[in-house]
Amino acid sequence: MDTSNIAAPPFPFRPCEKFTQLPSRSAPACSRRSRSRRLTIAFACVAMLVCYLPFSAVNGVLGAIGASTGASTSDLQWVTDAFTVALAGTVLSGGVLAARCGPARVTLAGLTLTGLGSVLGLISGAVSPSHAIQVLWAGQGLAGIGGGLVMSASLELIIAVAGSAADRARAIGLWAGANVVALGGGPFLSGWLSDWTSWRWLYVPVLACVLGTIAVGAVAADSAGEKRRDRLDWAGQLIATLGVLALIYGVISAGKSGWTCTPAMIGTGLGLVLLVGFFVAEQRATNPVIAPQLFVSPGFSAAGVAAMTVLFAVIGTVFVLSLYFAHLGSSGLGIALRLGSLFAGNAMASVLAPRFQTRLGVPSVLVGGLLIAAAGQATLLAIGDSTDLADTAWRLSLFGVGCGLVMATATALAVQSAPPRFAGSAGAANNAIRQIGAALGTAVIGGIFARQLATGASPASAVHLCATVLVAVLLAAAILAAATLRSRRSLTD
Repeated sequence: MDTSNIAAPPFPFRPCEKFTQLPSRSAPACSRRSRSRRLTIAFACVAMLVCYLPFSAVNGVLGAIGASTGASTSDLQWVTDAFTVALAGTVLSGGVLAARCGPARVTLAGLTLTGLGSVLGLISGAVSPSHAIQVLWAGQGLAGIGGGLVMSASLELIIAVAGSAADRARAIGLWAGANVVALGGGPFLSGWLSDWTSWRWLYVPVLACVLGTIAVGAVAADSAGEKRRDRLDWAGQLIATLGVLALIYGVISAGKSGWTCTPAMIGTGLGLVLLVGFFVAEQRATNPVIAPQLFVSPGFSAAGVAAMTVLFAVIGTVFVLSLYFAHLGSSGLGIALRLGSLFAGNAMASVLAPRFQTRLGVPSVLVGGLLIAAAGQATLLAIGDSTDLADTAWRLSLFGVGCGLVMATATALAVQSAPPRFAGSAGAANNAIRQIGAALGTAVIGGIFARQLATGASPASAVHLCATVLVAVLLAAAILAAATLRSRRSLTD
C-alpha cells in the first residue's frame, strides 16, 4: 500500500506526551483537601489547647487566690475540681453530640461555653471576697463543660479527617501535645500577670484566645464526620456525673476532716455506689454512654488505667507544688518556670511518642512511660526549701517526659483497640477516665498535703509524702498495664 500521499500530522504523535500534557483537574482539588485537612487538625489542636487554659492558668495562682479571697485549701481544691468534674461529666456526651451535630460545630459550641466561664472567672475577682470563690467555682464549672465538649468533639474531628492510621497517630500525638502545652502554658500566663496585677485578669487573654479560635474555626474547620442519630443516655450521664461528684466531695472532705467524718463517709460511699450502678446500668442500656464492648478489650483497659494514673499524678503534683512554691515566697512567674519544666518535658515526649511507638511498640512505650514517670517522681523526695530552679527543673522534666509518653500513647491505644465504629467513643471514654484521675489527683494528693500541714509537718516533708504515694501508684499502674497488655498479646497469638 502506497502511503506517500498521506499527510503527516501537524505535530509528532507521542502518546505518553499527549496524556501527560493534559491539565489535571484532580490535583488542585486534592491539594485543597489536603490543606483543609491540615487546617482542621490545627484547629482541633488549638481548640484543645485553649479550652484547658481556664484550668491550667489558675494552678499557677492558687496561693494568690487564697490570699485575696481567704479560701482554705479545700476551697482551692474545688477551684480545679469544679473544672475537671464538669469536664469528666460532659466529655462522654460530647462524643454523642458530635456524632449528631458534627464535631466541628460541637467544638465551636464548647469553646463558646469556655468563653462564658472565663467571663464569670473575670467577674469573680471583682465581687466581695466572701462570694468570690463561689463565683469562681461556677465559672470553672461552666468552662469545664465547654472543655468536655471540645475534648471529645475535637478528637472526633481528627479521627474523621485524618488519612491513614499513621497520620491519625501523628495527629493524635499533636492533639495530646496541645493539651500538655495548655497545662504548661497556663501557669506562665497567670504567673506573669499576677506579678503585675490581680489574678482575675488572667481570664482576659484566655477570653481573647477563645474568641480568636472560634473565629478561625468558623471559617477554616472542615465539617467532617458522619452524622448519626445516636440518642443521649441522659440517665447514665446523670448517674456517672453524680457518682464522680460525690466521690470527689467525699475525698476532699476526708482530706479536711479525716475519713471518719460524716461527709467523707457519705460522699465516698454514695459515689462508689453510683459508679457501680452506672456500670451495671450501661450493660442494659440501649444507647450506653460507654459501649460495654470497650471494656472487654485489654488494650482499652490498659490505656484507661495508664491515662487515669498519669493525670492523677500530674494534677496532684502541680496542685501541691504550686502551694509549696508559694509558701517559699516564689513569684507567680517563678512558680510558672518551675512547673513549666514539667510540661516542657511532657510536650516533647508527646510529639515524639508516635516515633517510639513505631520502633518499640505501643506496650513498651506505655509501660516505659509509667516507669520513667515513677523515677522522676522519686527524685522529688530530695527537694527542699533550698533547692534552686535548675535542680528542680531536671527532676520535673524527667517526670514530665514519662507522663508525656503515656498521655499520647494511651489515647492512640484506646482508639486503635476499639472497632472502627467505636473509635470516637473509645477516645471520649479514655478522656473521661483521664479527667476522673485529674479530679482525684487534686482531691487525694491535695488532701494528703493539707492533712500533713494540719498536723504540724513542714511543707517539704508533706511534699515528700505526696511523692512517695505517687511513686507507689505509678509503679502499680505500670505492673497492671504490663499484665493487661500481655494478656492482650496472648489472646491475639
